[in-house]
Amino acid sequence: MICPFCDKEMLKGTMSGDGRTRIRWKEGDKPMGIFEGIGGIGLVTAAKYTWGAFAIKTYFCRKCKKMIIDTDVTK
Repeated sequence: MICPFCDKEMLKGTMSGDGRTRIRWKEGDKPMGIFEGIGGIGLVTAAKYTWGAFAIKTYFCRKCKKMIIDTDVTK
């Protein structure tokens, strides 16, 4: 995907967390390994923390520091 802000290629990855730990982002489709989690790799600094696990497919632009998330809101 091309970034709509800077026209650079975005990285496909997954944003995940469980409410007890910080929210993280990892490039690609593989889940975050235990050593990556311990090492603090991929921390999402804008995240607010609550209880409950999640995983969201995202695109991340390293240049702009922006993420794109495909979503819908149900009524």
